[in-house]
Amino acid sequence: MGLETSQKSTRLVMTIVDIADETDLCKTYKFVSLFNQEIFPYHPGQDVKLYFDTPLKKNDFRLYSIASPPTRKSFMELTIKSEHGQFAPYFLAKAKVNDQYVIEGPYGRFLSKPLRMIKDKELDTLVFLAASSGIVPFRCFIEYAIDVKLNVDIWLFYVNRTRNDLIYRGLLPVLLENCPKLRLLLNFTREHEISIPELYETVCNVKDEIRDRVEFLFGRRLEFDDIASRVENWKEAWYGICGGARFIAGDRQLGQDGMMQKIEKGGVERSRIEIDSYGTK
Repeated sequence: MGLETSQKSTRLVMTIVDIADETDLCKTYKFVSLFNQEIFPYHPGQDVKLYFDTPLKKNDFRLYSIASPPTRKSFMELTIKSEHGQFAPYFLAKAKVNDQYVIEGPYGRFLSKPLRMIKDKELDTLVFLAASSGIVPFRCFIEYAIDVKLNVDIWLFYVNRTRNDLIYRGLLPVLLENCPKLRLLLNFTREHEISIPELYETVCNVKDEIRDRVEFLFGRRLEFDDIASRVENWKEAWYGICGGARFIAGDRQLGQDGMMQKIEKGGVERSRIEIDSYGTK
C-alpha cells in the first residue's frame, strides 16, 4: 500500500499558502515547508502539534488531525474548528497566508489497525462515524484510499446539528465521485423541514448518477439500527468513531448512550471499534 510511518516526531517550520472557509467557526489551512524540507511520513488518522503564541501562553500548542493524505507530499492541510477554547479562536482570528508556524509530528495510532487489516486482506468494510470536526481523519483516510486505490467499502455517517455546521461541503461530492465504494449518510439532528432536492442542491451537490450513495437523516440522533440496516456485513466491519466526548461516550446524567455504547449494545465486538476524541481547542 506504500504506507510508511515514522516512529520519531519531527519539527518543521511551515508557511500557510491558502486558507479555505469551511463554516463560520472552521477553516482549512494549507501549509508548505518553509525550507523545502520533506514532510515527515505519517498515516491517515495521525495528529500533529501546531504551535502558536496565544494571548494567554507563549509557544502554546494543540494536537490536530492531519486533513490531507500522506500521498500528497508537497503540502499538509489542517482543518481547525473553534470550540470556544483558549487556542483555536485566536488562531482562526490571527493566522493568515504567508504566516509561519512550527508543526511537529506525527502522533497517535488512530486508523492504523484497519490499514494493517486491509493490507493483510482481513477487512473489506469500514464504518466511519464522525461528528463535527471529527470528520477530519476520515477525510484523510478516504483521500488516501482514492490515491492508492484501496479495494474497501467505506460508509461515512456524518453527524451535525444543522447544515450550517457541515465541514467539507464542497469536498464531499468530490470524494463520492472519486471513491466509487464510498457511501455517505448526513445526519442533521436539529433540522426538520428540508426537501430532498434542496439538500442535494445546497448541501451535497452530487451528480444524479451517484445520488443513490447519499442519504439524509433529520431531527434525531444516529442510532445503531441506522447503521445495521445499511451495512450488510456490519458484524465483520471495522468501526472508527471521532468526535467530542458526548458523541462517543454519551451523557450519564441524561441517560444518553454515545456511539460507543450504541454499537457495542448492537452486537459489534469491542476489538472492532476504535475511538479518537477531541476536546476544547
